[in-house]
Amino acid sequence: MRPKAIFVVLFLAAALLVTCPALWADQTDDLIQLLLEKGTITKDEAAALKKQVKPEAGQAVQPAAQDEWWKKVEAGYDKGMYVRTKDRSFSLLTNVGLQQQFNYQWLDDAQDKTTFSVRRARLIESGNAFFPWLKFYVQLTLEQSVNLRDGYVEAAYYQSFVPRAGQFKIPFDREFLVSAFNLQLVERSIASNEFSLQRDVGLQLAGFPLGDLFEYRVGIFNGSGANQDNVNNKYMYLGRFVFTPFGPVAYSQAALETPGKPQLAMGVAGAWLLGLLPGERRSLAGVLGSPSEVPVRSDVYQYTGDMVFKYLNFSFEGAYHYRTIDPRTATTFGRQDATGYMAQAGYFIIPKHFEVAGRYSFVNPDNPVTAHNNNQEELTGGASYYFKGHPLKVQASYTYLHTQETPHDGYDQVGRTQVTLMF
Repeated sequence: MRPKAIFVVLFLAAALLVTCPALWADQTDDLIQLLLEKGTITKDEAAALKKQVKPEAGQAVQPAAQDEWWKKVEAGYDKGMYVRTKDRSFSLLTNVGLQQQFNYQWLDDAQDKTTFSVRRARLIESGNAFFPWLKFYVQLTLEQSVNLRDGYVEAAYYQSFVPRAGQFKIPFDREFLVSAFNLQLVERSIASNEFSLQRDVGLQLAGFPLGDLFEYRVGIFNGSGANQDNVNNKYMYLGRFVFTPFGPVAYSQAALETPGKPQLAMGVAGAWLLGLLPGERRSLAGVLGSPSEVPVRSDVYQYTGDMVFKYLNFSFEGAYHYRTIDPRTATTFGRQDATGYMAQAGYFIIPKHFEVAGRYSFVNPDNPVTAHNNNQEELTGGASYYFKGHPLKVQASYTYLHTQETPHDGYDQVGRTQVTLMF
C-alpha cells in the first residue's frame, strides 16, 4: 500500500470523526471499499485500516451521554435564583438582600446627627445535597467586611426530629428569630436588643412532634458568640417551646398573607450560661459580651415568653423577658435582675400593600456597674408600603426614647426611612 494513500485515508477518516461523529462509520467504510476496488489496497490492508480508524466502544455515544447529563438539571427563579437536579437530589438557591437606610437623630445631650447607611447587605446560599432532606444554609455579611453570619447543615428527614449543626440564630425570642428583612418596623425593639442572645455555634434538635400543634427547639452552644471557639468547657443550654393551636405561624411580621382564619403562636424559652466570663461573648452575641453587664465570672439565666396573633389585616406581637446575672465572686451590687417587654401591632389600610404599625417597649437592664436607675422606654410608630411583600418595600418610622440617667433623664428621637430589596 502506498504511504500517501494510507495517509489520505487516515486524514479523511479523522476529519469525518471530528466533524460528524454520527456519520463517520458509513463514510469511512465506503472510502476504504473504493480503494479496495481500485486495487490501491489489499483485503488485509482494508481490514487493518477499518480496525485503526474505528473508535473504541462507547466513544461514539459520549456526546449523547453529555446531553443526557444536561437534561437532568434545571435553572430558574423561584423566591431566588436556583440551580437543581430534576430528581431534587441537589439544589442551590441564591438570594441577595439589601437595606438602604437614612436616619435623623435628635439627641438630648449631643449634637443632632444624620446619615445615609447600607444597613444590611447579605448573600445567602441554601439548598440540599445528595438527598432532598439533607439541607444547608450559608449567609455572608457584606456591608462592612465579609463575615460568616450563618452556616449550618440539618437533616430534615423526620418532621418531629431535625438535628442542626453549625452557626445560626439561637432559638430564644421570636422577635430576633424573625429575619431583619421581614420586620414590620424599620428596627427591632429595645427589649429584643437587650435580651436576644443572637448567634452562636452549636447543635440544635427541633421539630413538630404533635403534628402542627407544637414546636420545640433545644440546643447546646459554645456560649462565646458567632465565629468563636469555646474558651473553656462551659456551654450554653437552651430550650424553646411553642404552642400553635391553629397550625404553624411563620417567623415573619405583618399580616401580609391576610389569613382568613386566626393564626396564633405562644412560646416560652429558657437559656442557661454557667460560668460566663467577662467579654467572652465577643461577636454577634448581644449585650452579655459587654464587661459592664458581666463584670466578673457569672452564671446567667434568661427566660422569655412571647406570642403572635394574625387575622385578616391585623397583627399583634408581644414578649416579656427576664434575666438574672449571678456573680461567682463578690461584687458591689451582687445579683442583678433585668426585665423588659414589648407590644407591637399593625393594620393594613390597603390589604397586602399599605400598613401602619406601632410599638411600645420597656427595659430595666439593672446594669451591675450603674448605681442609679437606668430604665429605658421606647415609643415607635411607622408606615410601610409593600410592593412585593417583604422582598420589596419602603418603610418609615419615628421613635421616641426615654432613658433614666444622672444627673437628668435623656429624651432622644430618631426618624428612619429604609428601602428593602431581597431577591
